[in-house]
Amino acid sequence: MATTNHPEHGKHRRQRSAGFAAAAVVGKVLGTLVLIGVITCAIMACFAVVYVQTYIIPNAHLDGNFDMNLTSTIYYKDSAGEYVEHLSLHGTENRELVEFEAIPQNLVNATVAIEDERFWTHPGVDWKRTINGVLLMFTGKDIQGGSTITQQLIKNFTQYDDVTVKRKILEIFRALEFDKTYSKEQIMEWYLNYIYLGDNCYGVATAAQNYFGKELDELSLAECASLISITNNPSKYGPNSNLRVTDPDTGAVKTARDFNKERQELVLWKMWDLGMISEEEYRSAVAEELNFTLGVDEEKPAVIYNWYDEQVITDVIQDLSAKYGYSDTLASNMVTSGGLKIYACADPDIQAVVEEVYTNRENLVLTSDSGQQIQSAIVIIDSDGNVVGLAGAMGEKESNRVWNFASRSTRQPGSSIKPLSVYAPALEMGLISPISTFDDYPVQMLGGTAWPANSYLSYRGRMTVTEAVEDSSNPVAVRVLQEVTPAESYQYMTQRFGITTLEQGREVNGKTVSDLGLSQLGLGGLTDGVKVIEMAGAYSVFQRGGLYVRPRTYLRVTDDAGNILLDNSQREDTPVLKTSTVWYINNLLKQVVQSGTGTQAKISGMTVAGKTGSTTSNNDRWFVGYTPYYTAAVWVGYELPERIRAGGSNPAAVLWQKVMSQVHAGLENRELGSKPDDLITVQYCLDSGMRATEACTHDVRGSRVATATILRSDAPLEDCSLHADVEVCTDSPILDDSGSPIAGLYHLAGEFCPREGSGGLDQQASVKTVSVLDYVRENMGGKAAADGQYLLGYLEAQGTCDVHTSAIEVPPEEYDPYLFDVTDPSTWPTQEQWPGFDPANPSTYPTIPTAPPATESPEPSEPPQQPDYPLGPSEPETPPPDEPYVPADGAH
Repeated sequence: MATTNHPEHGKHRRQRSAGFAAAAVVGKVLGTLVLIGVITCAIMACFAVVYVQTYIIPNAHLDGNFDMNLTSTIYYKDSAGEYVEHLSLHGTENRELVEFEAIPQNLVNATVAIEDERFWTHPGVDWKRTINGVLLMFTGKDIQGGSTITQQLIKNFTQYDDVTVKRKILEIFRALEFDKTYSKEQIMEWYLNYIYLGDNCYGVATAAQNYFGKELDELSLAECASLISITNNPSKYGPNSNLRVTDPDTGAVKTARDFNKERQELVLWKMWDLGMISEEEYRSAVAEELNFTLGVDEEKPAVIYNWYDEQVITDVIQDLSAKYGYSDTLASNMVTSGGLKIYACADPDIQAVVEEVYTNRENLVLTSDSGQQIQSAIVIIDSDGNVVGLAGAMGEKESNRVWNFASRSTRQPGSSIKPLSVYAPALEMGLISPISTFDDYPVQMLGGTAWPANSYLSYRGRMTVTEAVEDSSNPVAVRVLQEVTPAESYQYMTQRFGITTLEQGREVNGKTVSDLGLSQLGLGGLTDGVKVIEMAGAYSVFQRGGLYVRPRTYLRVTDDAGNILLDNSQREDTPVLKTSTVWYINNLLKQVVQSGTGTQAKISGMTVAGKTGSTTSNNDRWFVGYTPYYTAAVWVGYELPERIRAGGSNPAAVLWQKVMSQVHAGLENRELGSKPDDLITVQYCLDSGMRATEACTHDVRGSRVATATILRSDAPLEDCSLHADVEVCTDSPILDDSGSPIAGLYHLAGEFCPREGSGGLDQQASVKTVSVLDYVRENMGGKAAADGQYLLGYLEAQGTCDVHTSAIEVPPEEYDPYLFDVTDPSTWPTQEQWPGFDPANPSTYPTIPTAPPATESPEPSEPPQQPDYPLGPSEPETPPPDEPYVPADGAH
């Protein structure tokens, strides 16, 4: 039978072909997606392998050699340079260590049951619980749970406690490595000795004594379950916790002991469920009444460490944690009970002086308005960068590990920051020299107020850098900082001087705060402040010729076997300043102590350089100074900042002197640093800093010429252009507001003022040439500067002389009648000399005045002699001729 091609058959074939094509496309897409997924997974796997090998495995090993039954020792060098035992350390925590064999099996089982039921069989990681934790992460929940006893122990031993994927991965690899290295029994022993169980109890042995008044091996099954229940949350399950929870529906109150009982029964049920105890043991333990003893407060430690020893302990703990990743708890236990040998840098004699001064509160008696006693801290550093003396507070030290103002507090440095943030950078960058001049006058208006103000409540006008540092001028510091720039200053502070507490920028209450500013770096008004120990370290750069090294309290730390754990002895000094900069700074800061704001820090017979500091509110006072031997920083203030009312005294400088004068007793004086080779002595103008001219010598205030020794490269090359010569009239002084003459100031001379060589014989010249400052100062809030009266603009504003306002008539020369000779016209007087004189009229001739008669006149022995020149006849001897006498031409 022949086949017939029905139209519907073709349609179906076309549909089937289209379906196959679509399926093929879908298949290709799915295949592509699968291939992309496989490739992506492979790439991610490669990245994961690289990440694990690069970042995880190198940090996975953790040394578990934690022997805490050994006494650690601090050693000091004696006067002969030999290390001698200074102090044996004892743990400050309430902990008693026990070996695994001394731990009851019920306590071990209870721990495993409630904390890690597969502890004895897993390789350090419980994969089932770990996978569950990962699933929680992918569902958007916290990464929690899944930690084994091994992982918890590692977390307690390290500082790696952030809840992140990286932490979980590292924790897993560490646990796997740790479990391979140490036995399960050793891990359990460490865990039960280091867990915290409330009431300042560390470890199960201490907790057994504290809560039940029993030795560890005397605990019952019920007590073991109760004890291990505490570790989950000591605040909730600790029997002596003050926790109280009220049921809002029934009003029933549950205490921490109630919660402990509930968890204890859970632990017992888990032990029964896991076959660790029988049903009878379970029911008996649940029914047993728990008799808790009242916890005993920790007694005052038998040994109170001095401030220095405590700082050594703190530094070693921090460095162990930083280097090995140990937790603070573990590092602290190692330092106090791990058999460490710590070789400290302290000088016992210097520390004794510090303790003597700082223990006696009579050395600083100040009380705040609210009743706070004054506080202070000091750090002393030697020429090698060693901290040799330290006190963290005033008064008797009554406890260990208390607040230390020397190393933990950050306080505002005020002007003590200027040598570090302003002048050293400017000198190093070649922007200024000690004879450079700036205007001690407000820089700008801020909120309608002239800024900045000075602590001496005035402005002194043009001054040199030397004067500005000596007087602690705020405007000059700001003007110099403008040339340095805050960004460059910040780099000097943080990168060269070791100041770690500056803030580059952070958000506080919606505002960005930063120390990159003129006020912060120019005046010391920082976001957080600085530490005393870091200020001492920074200033030691000047004492050490421009080299910085981070202050250290110890040289090295070894374990009981002599293996070096920490080594500070091989540090290299970092050059941060040129020797010429240091020489300049030393001279500037010596002047501060010699005649500036730091005179209270003087030490008789010893070179001292340094800088004071105070804040606008006067809440903090500083003196940071140095000698050829030591650098010391002293801070004074109240624990809760309040205004210090010490009159005109700087209590920080006073304390500095009390300590350092004793430290330097018997030491020979030396110079600070060495002089640069290329020095030159120059004469310069105190107002312009330029080469002095004749005009600088006759400034209205006196000569403004000074001499200085500076680097040849800093010698001024141009003549002073600031002084302008003017003529003033000394007959016309300028008066002050009270009407009194201002010394040295006179009105500008006018055209009628007598000058040298003018006027009559008796006329004295009153015009002289002086110089004033041809300097225009922008007005800031109407503030005046001390040199404002000596500016050209000021003199011009006063006008010219108000005495000589018109031409002076010169009086005629007085006529001598004895010279008159009627026959000699040259002897005749003028009309001004003898009014009415007429040669033709003898009655008008000059006559000699008759002398008044003497009251008693002796009889003359002979008649008086007649003069041998004519007196001038009253009548001619012969009558005049008919023609009148006509005088010679020109005589009238």
